[in-house]
Amino acid sequence: MNKLYSILSLALGIVLISGCSTIDLPKGKSAGYSSFRLYQHQTSHVPDFTNREDRVNTYLQAALKEEFESHGLKESEQDAELIVAFLLIVQDTAVSTAVSDYYISSGSDILSEAHRRMGKKNLPGGYEAGAIVVDIIDKNSGEVIYRDFAKREVLDYLTPAEKEQRARDAAVEAVATFFRK
Repeated sequence: MNKLYSILSLALGIVLISGCSTIDLPKGKSAGYSSFRLYQHQTSHVPDFTNREDRVNTYLQAALKEEFESHGLKESEQDAELIVAFLLIVQDTAVSTAVSDYYISSGSDILSEAHRRMGKKNLPGGYEAGAIVVDIIDKNSGEVIYRDFAKREVLDYLTPAEKEQRARDAAVEAVATFFRK
């Protein structure tokens, strides 16, 4: 009888775990595409560039543009084949927040999954990390063909140039497999 209960418990556990939602990470490739544009929704918010996240958004935009152009894709506002959207997530020991000026579907499910994957550390004192989630959408089909992320611990002792380089490196890492052969 104990074996039967054990088997039923295991089966119930498997059913419950399989019902948990996760965020799909499609891994399409850049082959066959020649143009892109960064997504930006119409907003009345104008970055003042004194906010750290506004500065990081600027670094990320520049890094993504450079990465796409270095792989032969041209930026085109009117007839781009690909729309590139990104979500900047900042997490500390208490909360996860998102700066979503450049993201199409910044639903709570993506933020929740990022919160889980970024892996808060139970360390004494403070802990802060940032992540970039990048979606690449085929404009004609409307489908997300690629999604990935990169994360970094926020290190306050770095120089502004070092912080910018870390943000740029994270953007490049997040799209690296999109450009695989």
